[in-house]
Amino acid sequence: MGSRTTRWILLAAGIAAAGLAWAGLPDASLSTVPNVLVSPDGTLEYMVTVVGESGPLDTALVQISFSTEAAGLVCWCTGQTKPLIEARTNASGQASFFIAGGGCLNPDSVASPPAVEVYANGILLKEVGVVSPDAVDSDGFLPTQGWNTGMLCTAGLSDAARHTSPISSGQYDFCTDMDSDLDCDLEDAVAITPVLATGAACTRSP
Repeated sequence: MGSRTTRWILLAAGIAAAGLAWAGLPDASLSTVPNVLVSPDGTLEYMVTVVGESGPLDTALVQISFSTEAAGLVCWCTGQTKPLIEARTNASGQASFFIAGGGCLNPDSVASPPAVEVYANGILLKEVGVVSPDAVDSDGFLPTQGWNTGMLCTAGLSDAARHTSPISSGQYDFCTDMDSDLDCDLEDAVAITPVLATGAACTRSP
């Protein structure tokens, strides 16, 4: 299915689902869409904030659409919905997701961009990538480098090694920037550390 066809389907679905409660159009330039955040234990919150000309949009349908390539590279936990994940915004225009999986996908590294598209009421807000405390496999390879996770998605020693240098040195690394603020700092460490400390893992979805 082509990207244009996919966008029309999502637009139609968004309009139908929103119905009369759809108070205004989402504005991509006013909305906040970080890189998608996933973790093997599904404990990290990924939030999209949808704003229109009149302010935050309540009950907007937010859809995270993974491309075929991206969906095939992510280490999905059993039971996690994919490749389309949905949630609705609250009165502050915020839609929260807790996505169980692993892998780091820099859009610049995928063979057929975009990796992930985020929509609100069927309108494309942004094309993004994927970040996770579980960025690499046990040998330190990223998904786009042919990683081999076996039957588990696991946040382990190789992931700790991957994230330690950017955080300790402050040198930017896409895979360590959990909050998409273009900086690797304490906030990223706060998100990564609990997941690594517990050795968070899940059974990989077939």
